[in-house]
Amino acid sequence: MGQKKKVDFHTYRYMLNKLRDKDLILDSDFLSIEILKSRGYYNLINRYKSEFSKEDNLHFEENVHITDLYYYHRVEDDLRNILFKFTINFEQIFKESMAYIISKDIGVETDQYLDFSNYRNYTKARKITKFISHQMEKCTVNPTLYYKKEYGDVPPWILLNNLTMGQTRMYFSIFPLKLTTYVVEQLLPMQDAMPSAHKNLSDFVFNEVLRYRPTDNLNEADFEKLEERSKMEMIELTRDMISIIVDFRNNLAHGSRLIHFTSRQSLNHDALRIFASNKVFSDSEFYSQGIGKNDLFSFIISLIILMDKFDSLYLIDQLDAWQKNNTRTQLSKQAFYHFLKSCNLAPDFISRLKKITIDKTGKQQNEEFNRRFDL
Repeated sequence: MGQKKKVDFHTYRYMLNKLRDKDLILDSDFLSIEILKSRGYYNLINRYKSEFSKEDNLHFEENVHITDLYYYHRVEDDLRNILFKFTINFEQIFKESMAYIISKDIGVETDQYLDFSNYRNYTKARKITKFISHQMEKCTVNPTLYYKKEYGDVPPWILLNNLTMGQTRMYFSIFPLKLTTYVVEQLLPMQDAMPSAHKNLSDFVFNEVLRYRPTDNLNEADFEKLEERSKMEMIELTRDMISIIVDFRNNLAHGSRLIHFTSRQSLNHDALRIFASNKVFSDSEFYSQGIGKNDLFSFIISLIILMDKFDSLYLIDQLDAWQKNNTRTQLSKQAFYHFLKSCNLAPDFISRLKKITIDKTGKQQNEEFNRRFDL
């Protein structure tokens, strides 16, 4: 092995000289030092230099100021704070729907709902339920501690609060089809004609999915196979969107870069089309540029589809405000659209989000969205 580099301490004055050598324009030493104090050299310069550097990646492009990097960082920080808040909102919806159906169909006692035989894939279920049981046993904070002391047991709606989103997704992966279908029905924007009626995946597939598929020449048996396959597509789409949300949530929670970040999971184009028309993204954008596939846009699309529709409306309101706040000056506007490009977001991505179907009600689609945004 070669000799390792030595890490040295550098003063802010040294950092400024180093940045000048790299052709970064410093409007004033005082301002530049204040920016480095508030953001840090690594978090500001090393984090974003590739977005403003020449091909050699050693020198900045012409006419790049340290304030450009500062605005760029602020744009990302503001967006991170908005999106993280809504991942928490989604997490609550997701966990509540899981806790409800576990309690209703399996039971509220740990001996019942942590019995691996109640789930699919016994080998995987045995490992996961054992892990969850261990998480519960070692938990020493309320409300779990209170339930263990007062009731000698912990119901699902308390236990799930102790699991991370990644652990919750892992638990969801072993759900039998009936329980999985219930959770999907709660998350996907589907609703019967009567608002109080139970959401039903079969009815949704029949009314909203199969009408986009060629079915005229199918016999009854083939039609049923297509219907079942379409139901599984909606279930898999939901699972994929949850995976994307988990990946981006972890990115947001650890303060990592949003630019160029993609999820390990990709969305199915045809299944996603039920909720996102070509006004949201075109086929060529999806397949050639990855827009809406596994990028930041796919994450925001997933949140809007799976969250409560009022949270979806609120998220778009917040994104509108974020854009306005970060495009007030020419400098901030330049940094804003530079940031969008680095995140694979179209300049009009917010207006595209307003065209996502968040409420499927047979013939009445998106009425609330249309009224809210005057579409």
